[in-house]
This record gives sequence, structure tokens and C-alpha cells, in this order.
Amino acid sequence: MKRLVLSALAVCAAAGAGCANDAPVDYTIVSPLVEVFQGSISTRGSSFYSFVVGNPDPVIVTFASLTDASGNALNKTLQLGFGKPKGEGCDTTNTTSASPQLAAQISLVSGAGTFCVVISDAQGVLTDATTFAIRIKHS
Repeated sequence: MKRLVLSALAVCAAAGAGCANDAPVDYTIVSPLVEVFQGSISTRGSSFYSFVVGNPDPVIVTFASLTDASGNALNKTLQLGFGKPKGEGCDTTNTTSASPQLAAQISLVSGAGTFCVVISDAQGVLTDATTFAIRIKHS
């Protein structure tokens, strides 16, 4: 029994010694960035915005507002997408139908890199040019 305890202590000491030379873990807290993508969109039109994510952390996309030329709020459902820029567009990996609200419509964890958000009126629900605002929170 005494040998078993001594053997266990020797294994624990050896395991601990091997870890002592490893690089320290970086627990730096990265403050999230908030970007606002705003512009105008017309009937059956689309618009996209590229941004850079520095750390593999959550990306939260919120379709915040849609207004007509007079500044009146509209409650129309448009397509919202997230993906990677491709040429002069956005190659989406996540797409959803969304109307303006103060809750995230797309929430995911991405790696570091360049990504994009696209908004489109694929169904033709808009009758005139409108102004939109999309909030993108990432690190």
C-alpha cells in the first residue's frame, strides 16, 4: 500500500513538472466592438457590409430599424444574412427572414477573419426606397 501511494505521488509530481514549461494561458478580456451598418435599399435590392473579427468570439447581428423617406418606421420582413465576402457580394452561410427589432436575429461564434452581413428584399415587399440600420457586435 505504501508503494502505491509513493508511486501515485511520483506520477503526480512528474505530470506537474511537465506542465511547468508550457506557455501561460492568455485570459485577456477583449471588449466587443459594435459597428452600425446603415444605408438604403430599394424594391428587390440588397446591400452588404464587410467587417473584420479579431478573435473567435460571438458575432451578434441585429436588424435594428427600417424607415421610409419620411422617417416613419416600417415593419417589413427582409432577408438578413451572414457570411464571407465574395467578389462584390456576400456569400452567406447563415440566412434568416427578419423584421426590425431590438433582439438579435443572427447569433453565432465565428473564427477570426473577414465576414459580411447582407440585407435584401428578395420577396419584393418594399414599395419605395427605405433606410435601414443593422447593429453588428463582435470582437
